[in-house]
Amino acid sequence: MVVGLTGGYCSGKDLAASIFEKEGFFIIDVDRIGHEALKVKRNRVREVFGNGVMSGERVDRKKLGAVVFGDRELRERLESIVHPWMRERVALLLQEKGDTVINAALLIEMGLDRYCGFVLAITADHDIAVRRAVMRDGVTEEEAAARLGSQILIKAKLDSVDKVIENNGSVRAFTNTIESLIAALRSGT
Repeated sequence: MVVGLTGGYCSGKDLAASIFEKEGFFIIDVDRIGHEALKVKRNRVREVFGNGVMSGERVDRKKLGAVVFGDRELRERLESIVHPWMRERVALLLQEKGDTVINAALLIEMGLDRYCGFVLAITADHDIAVRRAVMRDGVTEEEAAARLGSQILIKAKLDSVDKVIENNGSVRAFTNTIESLIAALRSGT
């Protein structure tokens, strides 16, 4: 079984993935694969975005993020460089594993949902996601809001999603909801 897991910035995707992992699922962390892609494609990234996004010989994700988050055209240029490599890596990993979760904020935008038998979207209210981002990532409220604003609204993805779970409450309540979903998926209900 392959489950696609998507949602916005600081919605709770990683927490959901950790619950799936505890239940025996292999997790494909597409953000981590994105880090690998920046290493593999660093020369192309430098060629397109310049030395200002580099720290020595590596792509500095913060510097690159500052350049692309507010500019859709530049973000699309970056995606055209790294997404093909990332899709190939995910496809390769899927060949090796059984029950798997593809954890990807851009699951649908990257076309990774085509590998999934079930797609789950995690949402959180804007204000809650901003508070989580400030606490977790040490960004300002404005930076968090900009990152949230750069993502396609989950409403635009609903046609490709099998279930939406809101994560606005406690960790315990969210954990219980995810555990119940896993049990339902395994029982076929």
